Amino acid sequence: MMKTKAMLVMMMPALFIGCTVLSFYPLYTEDTLIRDDRISGKWYTTDNTTDTIIWDISFPENIQANLTHAFAVGADEAIPNSYAYTLNMYNQHEPETAAEFILHLVKLGDQVFVDFFPIDWEEIFDNTLLVFHLMGVHTFAKIEFGEQITINWFDAELMQTLFNENRIRVRHENNGVYTLLTAKPDELQKFVQKYAGEKSAFSEDLLFQLSKY
Repeated sequence: MMKTKAMLVMMMPALFIGCTVLSFYPLYTEDTLIRDDRISGKWYTTDNTTDTIIWDISFPENIQANLTHAFAVGADEAIPNSYAYTLNMYNQHEPETAAEFILHLVKLGDQVFVDFFPIDWEEIFDNTLLVFHLMGVHTFAKIEFGEQITINWFDAELMQTLFNENRIRVRHENNGVYTLLTAKPDELQKFVQKYAGEKSAFSEDLLFQLSKY
């Protein structure tokens, strides 16, 4: 069970390492955060090769201060929530293995994106030394609302090609295995807006259609 839960926690964003863009900083700033409760509810995704995964998204009345926005302090202080959603993701047949993420909706121009960040993931690992070597990262995806919710992450392979060709000038680090964006949110937003309208900038393998459960 512990192993299963660990896999779910790492599913997003860690399972996407090498597939989508990873960022040290969040995509959002105070002025770009929005609330849209169409995202709330219980959803599911499935295909022919994986189990049904439940996405249980809610908007808590109160939330820890350090989860409300990028620069808050007071991790143990519960304050009224304005923009943060919580996502509990789990295998349909193993609800006890739920992994939790914090979501923020970000409006840039006429496009909306969702920023994902794992929370409480340290608690599932028994090895303290291992936890010391782990760090959460942000991922962000385009989100579109309809009868289904469409979530589509950026294509890391394409982004790396553009980096190699010096066609993207956004701060990042590459250790030969992973590329991590290190730009602050304002710079990230310019980067995202530049490519938001290009279909090729998004990964077909990381396109999820969320249906009502």
